[in-house]
Amino acid sequence: MADDTDEEMFEIELDSIERTLCAPTAIYDIQFDCTRGDCIVNITVTIDAENVTTLEIVPMGMSELNRSFAALAEQTKAWRIVPG
Repeated sequence: MADDTDEEMFEIELDSIERTLCAPTAIYDIQFDCTRGDCIVNITVTIDAENVTTLEIVPMGMSELNRSFAALAEQTKAWRIVPG
C-alpha cells in the first residue's frame, strides 16, 4: 500500500531534446513527460543554446521545469479544493 507521499509524487522522464536554428541564434526545446496516476503532463521548456554548454542542457531544462511548475503552483493555489 502506497502512502500519501508516494501518491503525490510524479514520475518525470526526459522525453526529447531538439535543437532548432532561429537566425541569428539557436534554441533547445527540452520535453519532459510527467505522470502521476491518471494525471499526465507533457511540458516543453525552451532555452537559448548560446547560454549553455552541451553538459548543461538537461540540468538547465530541469531548472526551468522547476521554475515553471513553482510559478504554476503559486498561480493556481486558489483553485485547490480540499475534501472536507
